[in-house]
Amino acid sequence: MKTLTARCIAIFAGILLPGLLLAQTIPSFSGETLEKKTITIPAETNGKYTFLCFASSMKAQKELETWLDAVYNRFIAKTGMMDEFYDVNVFFIPVFKGKNASMRETVRKKFDETAQEDIRGNVLFCKSDLAELTSALNLQDNTPSFFLLDKQGKIIYRTTGAYTEKKFDEIDEKIEM
Repeated sequence: MKTLTARCIAIFAGILLPGLLLAQTIPSFSGETLEKKTITIPAETNGKYTFLCFASSMKAQKELETWLDAVYNRFIAKTGMMDEFYDVNVFFIPVFKGKNASMRETVRKKFDETAQEDIRGNVLFCKSDLAELTSALNLQDNTPSFFLLDKQGKIIYRTTGAYTEKKFDEIDEKIEM
């Protein structure tokens, strides 16, 4: 009976929790871009849509990389026919917590050496342990999480895992040009 109850709770949490996170204001956190600019989210992103991409493991990073071309082309480089009308902040945020927090500077140096010039302002390294944020947002270790914030910093879309056109279309529909 306890196992059945635990399974039911897990199923309901999987169904309800993502919905409960929508319209939630993202907890405040700050970090530094590769350009050495400090950004506090959501305070400094208010007034503009913001797309946040969190990854906390190599497996999560591989899935996050499936998003890079679409996100870069639409929101950063604006290579498409109507893309110049999108006004969206984008931040790729490596998550370091617990024992992995000591790797932050090593990974940052690697990014600093290899990142394209035009995305340096989009890679955000948080200065503090993100355990509280990952708990509040229910971020998983082995899958990337993506959040679209409205102009007031409220979560209006959340997804996880590898890129699909369906997910990107859903994001596209939420952004008012």
